[in-house]
Amino acid sequence: MASHHINRRELLSAAAAGTAGAARCFSAPAVKNRPNVLFLMTDEQHHRSLSLTGNPYIQTPNMDRIAREGALFTNATCVTPFCSPSRATMITGVYPHRHGIVQNVGARARGQEPLAPNAFPSTEMTLSGRGYSTAFRGKWHLGELGDFPCYESFSYASKSPDGYAEFLEQRLPAAMFAKDKDPGRYLDRPVEKIPAIRNAWEPFQKAGNLGYIATIGRTVIPPELLPETQITNQVLGLMEQNRDRSFMITASWHPPHDLWVIPEPYYSMVDRKGIRLTGSTNLEAWDARGPSKQLGELAGEEGIREYTAIYHGMVKYIDDQVGRVLKKLEELGLAENTLVVFTTDHGDMAGAHGCIGKSIFSFFDDLVRIPLCMRFPGKIKPGTVVRNPVSQIDYMPTILDYMGLPAPEKVHGSSMRPLIEGRQTKWRDYAFCQRGPAARMIRTERYKYVFSRTPRATALYDLQEDPHEDRNLARTPAHASTIRMMHKRLMDVMERDGDPFLAQLPKDPAQA
Repeated sequence: MASHHINRRELLSAAAAGTAGAARCFSAPAVKNRPNVLFLMTDEQHHRSLSLTGNPYIQTPNMDRIAREGALFTNATCVTPFCSPSRATMITGVYPHRHGIVQNVGARARGQEPLAPNAFPSTEMTLSGRGYSTAFRGKWHLGELGDFPCYESFSYASKSPDGYAEFLEQRLPAAMFAKDKDPGRYLDRPVEKIPAIRNAWEPFQKAGNLGYIATIGRTVIPPELLPETQITNQVLGLMEQNRDRSFMITASWHPPHDLWVIPEPYYSMVDRKGIRLTGSTNLEAWDARGPSKQLGELAGEEGIREYTAIYHGMVKYIDDQVGRVLKKLEELGLAENTLVVFTTDHGDMAGAHGCIGKSIFSFFDDLVRIPLCMRFPGKIKPGTVVRNPVSQIDYMPTILDYMGLPAPEKVHGSSMRPLIEGRQTKWRDYAFCQRGPAARMIRTERYKYVFSRTPRATALYDLQEDPHEDRNLARTPAHASTIRMMHKRLMDVMERDGDPFLAQLPKDPAQA
């Protein structure tokens, strides 16, 4: 996958290939009766997008069900608001500054190399070595999936003769829309845009290399032909295929990441007039020049409401896909012996601060907080709520713990199982995030502190008094002691976790 947007623009040649290519492992004979893992993830999903976490626009009964029948984590964060680094952390249990994926893998990533298969132990490689069947369908974004011995090679080239493009062409020929010349198409099919989006499209296209994100509207491709539906179909087939052996299967759906397009009935589910836009639109200079803010200004409030409504419609669509997977798990009689995890790689502004998407610098909660739910009958008590700060570094050790396996040495994360079970345990009271090699954030219950060299930025937010992060207190003399305290905490965390950027931090933030 050549770039962070290619999955939904050129998309999934293999998504229509049914279940061809069984999950595989080479290191150990197949095993039965051990617990299974079903890892369900989206891309760029806001932490309040579930109805259970406060979404007022749609209902997400299937995502909610995982939490209600298991555990809901109310204070989960990503390690960075980028796709590839967060995805690498999920499977390795270490921060980006250790695994080395600090930008998105692909053509727009300034030379970022893919994740090397044997550089770090991963969840799937570990389970594969113990005889588990392992399979992954959907967005990978870490290089070539087939480079990992626990997976079969899986092509996503749009022109593959047996791929998604051919599948779609047979069922909805592009020639049907030859007379439609409107620019900004999705999978070479028209996207109906409201005037506010149409007026923003051309100037935004000319403004920079993220012009494609201005394609926002209603697609003519029906839900049953969407690529994510085909991904779900594949996952259902893989579950059937591996019903008699222990497995870890991942479904990685692209929405609600751009492109923000969706067909009916999802397009019209959310009343645009009822959308509440939060946060000050007067942003710091490092955010004001970001593509998400620029597109928001061009589209105006009407355009932002349109995008936000579509965004939530996309979440609803994926909730329906989650429901299909959970239903299949029950039909196969596997629900009682399967750990189900639902999460995402990072958040989205979802209209906050006048922004469309995630392409700004700041570490707003809209971007760094994420949904996380886990269900494991008999092991996780229904209705469990975990309020401790947890991170993507904790996914790998937690999954392996429930599978009865130890985490590899030198991972940054810890098993969340003691938190889930309400046992006394020493646990961090902060969240740590990074952007690229030169920006860091620490978030405590009350404060969020950001220090960056590129761009040059310092920020302090009082989350208790200012939950929308409208007021940067970093230049306020009355908060100088708080800044020093948070700066010291950040340095301590970086030193403990071996972060090389520590060498560039001044001991006194006033000297930055």
